[in-house]
Amino acid sequence: MKTIGRLLIFFIILIMGVAGLAFYWTFYKPLPDYEITLSLDGLQEPVTIQWDDFGIPHIYAANEPDVYYALGYVHAQDRLWQMTVSQILAEGRFAEFFGNEEELIQLDKYQRTLGFWRTAKQLEKEVLNEQERTLLTAYSNGINTYIDENRNKLPVEFALTGIEPIRWEPTRTLAIARMVGWDMNTSWWTEVTYSYLKSILPPEQFEELRLRFPEDAPTTLNDDESGRLTTATMPMLRQEMDRRKLLNQQGSQVGSNAWVVDGSKTETGYPMLAGDPHMGLFMPGIWYEVHLNVQGKNVSGATTPGVPFVVVGQNDHSAWSITSIMADDTDFFLEQVDPADRGQYVADSLNDTTAVFEPFLKTREIIKVKNGDEIVHEVRYTRHGPIISDIYPSPELTNDQVISMRWTGYENTNEMRALYGINWSKNFQQFKEALPHFGVPGMNFVYGDVSGNIAMYSRALIPIRSGDPLTLRNGWDPSQDWTGFIPFEEMPSLINPEKGWIANANNKITTDVYPYYIATFWEPPSRIRRIETLLTSDSVFTSDDFQRFQTDSYSSFAASVTPVVLDILNSQAVYDFSQAASYLENWNYEYTPTETAATIFDAFFLKFTENTLKDEFGEEAYAHFLQHEIVPVRTLSQLLNTESPLFDDVTTDAVESRSDIVVQSMRDALLFLSDSLGNEPFEWRWENVHTVTLSPPIFKEAARAPDAGAGLKMMVNNVLSKGPYPAVAHGMSINNGQYNWKEPFEMVLGASIRRIADLSDMSKTYSILPTGQSGNPFSVHFGDQTEDWVNGSYKWLVQDSSLFSRNTRLMRLEPPKNQ
Repeated sequence: MKTIGRLLIFFIILIMGVAGLAFYWTFYKPLPDYEITLSLDGLQEPVTIQWDDFGIPHIYAANEPDVYYALGYVHAQDRLWQMTVSQILAEGRFAEFFGNEEELIQLDKYQRTLGFWRTAKQLEKEVLNEQERTLLTAYSNGINTYIDENRNKLPVEFALTGIEPIRWEPTRTLAIARMVGWDMNTSWWTEVTYSYLKSILPPEQFEELRLRFPEDAPTTLNDDESGRLTTATMPMLRQEMDRRKLLNQQGSQVGSNAWVVDGSKTETGYPMLAGDPHMGLFMPGIWYEVHLNVQGKNVSGATTPGVPFVVVGQNDHSAWSITSIMADDTDFFLEQVDPADRGQYVADSLNDTTAVFEPFLKTREIIKVKNGDEIVHEVRYTRHGPIISDIYPSPELTNDQVISMRWTGYENTNEMRALYGINWSKNFQQFKEALPHFGVPGMNFVYGDVSGNIAMYSRALIPIRSGDPLTLRNGWDPSQDWTGFIPFEEMPSLINPEKGWIANANNKITTDVYPYYIATFWEPPSRIRRIETLLTSDSVFTSDDFQRFQTDSYSSFAASVTPVVLDILNSQAVYDFSQAASYLENWNYEYTPTETAATIFDAFFLKFTENTLKDEFGEEAYAHFLQHEIVPVRTLSQLLNTESPLFDDVTTDAVESRSDIVVQSMRDALLFLSDSLGNEPFEWRWENVHTVTLSPPIFKEAARAPDAGAGLKMMVNNVLSKGPYPAVAHGMSINNGQYNWKEPFEMVLGASIRRIADLSDMSKTYSILPTGQSGNPFSVHFGDQTEDWVNGSYKWLVQDSSLFSRNTRLMRLEPPKNQ
């Protein structure tokens, strides 16, 4: 028995040792050694990398190819899984790597039809010059060197999925850039929904839904400065929403604040710039911060893993940030097929009896399927673009109509050239010369420099076209085609305004004097109103002021709506709303953790939107209407000041008024809150309902599946995720905290980074990420900035090595000695 006992103890120790070794090998071995000297093929000269307290690499190189080679190496070191997933998505290879589930096959067909990889290959061939190709190749070589040198210690996600890293090439960088452009292309969601609503609603009701930017709302520039078959595109919208849910990209996915003041409004006499792009929140985040130094020249800021250039940042002379233009850059065309030859379509209908036919262009895509047979997917194209109706899972919904899509992302633009030029620009003129190369996605570039200049340039490839933007276009009618693009010199811009500041919060940029159509679905004016109030609240500002502004939770939207609601509630005598009314009457319209009024207001507005519109819209159209938060907010804000027939509930015999719906909505809201949170209003505080959890794309949805194992759920919820945290924010406040209206109130979109640059001192910048630098869940830099981000704190990103802390770690990359 003693022998058996000893053997049992031995085996237990052995098993524990093997388990511990496996745990170490899987989770801890992939962690980088920040104090190591490496001999790496592909380098021309030695490179040093200083790692600061937050895992930000400060890369010092003697030439540009080496600095981008090193950047590729560290991107792969910290974000290889994220980069791999982006490539699987860009190429449409989910079924190949993850299995033969029908939804993954449909996703691959969708991605292949959208054609990011095809477009990237076109750009790589036709757009890049020799210098750009050299730098992107050096960056790719750095990524591939990391893969080759570390195949035995890859991040845990590779072990969990059995996937091997994908080797990099310049085309992959271009594919990521185009896919980001598509992810920010959201106007078409609402165009499709509005087109459908136009087909089912009486004309007078539809007219009340048309969005009008308030006449008294701020525009960035003032006057002196600057149909039919509509159900056919709904299936594509459903597929896009499924795609975004899998990738943890819910919410509108667009937004941002950026403002800059000149030296007349700062204590130092130099401009100061703030920017916080709003994007989906997941783990790890979209941005990776870097500082690059080439022979004493500096550029620092936020990069996207897979792309080597700084998107928002600063150099030795200037700082810049971006906001989305909200540009309408997509149209859908109904095509006519030649009845005598299904391989042709009508390119031009000259008259009632004569037509010009052209053959569909076709490509054959081979979709590999894990544990399944290969699938051949044919993509057809007209002169407008791909036939998107071919990928609908239910063709009967379109009555066999053929619909093509034209998107500016299929045009040749060179964002790599633009970003490279901005990164290393030495003055305002060089910055401006880089901008014309940028086209997708549409962006406002907000700028300040050490010479005292401030500016904003809107840069996008925006088509010139006529007709109703909410109607399908006739592909056989050339008069409905695009007739070019708005010239760069005629795009909105603002330079050194007399008022001393420039701001944009995705609001309407120009007044109606502007001759071109840019967009319809601007963000509500809530954020820009508040920014304008703050920027005119004092004559001089500091970086501390800008930090306070970026984390401001005041809602101009709530401030304008609440008094109207209270007037209606207080004027009726049937129901006792005194308790709720008391909270609302004493509310300062800030979404702080202890606010009960904030929760009451949001619960009310959700119910008010549903009770007003769902009966007319139907289930599916209403769900899509909610997908883009700006639309219900702007629509219901307009309707609340009218006696619209939309307030009548068509499912009842009575004729409901605006007051009826307001009262019913408040009753529904209070019942919802008491049922879900308890009867005491103190339990309804904003911190108890509005939370943020940072979770990994794909794994989050896998863990939510009904058949998900306990081990996977534990791994995702306790290892790969961070949160939940109470979130001080709201979709209508500067500190954006948008939640999914179909699943309130979990936050899905917010500041993907906050940056403040004081141009009087280019050696450092205030910044904070919602996650951290590393994608490895066992790294100290996995989520090490999250609590500071939630609490509104900042760190320094420095460009001066003398400011580094004593904890700085030094990595050396050297070419082989025999090279």
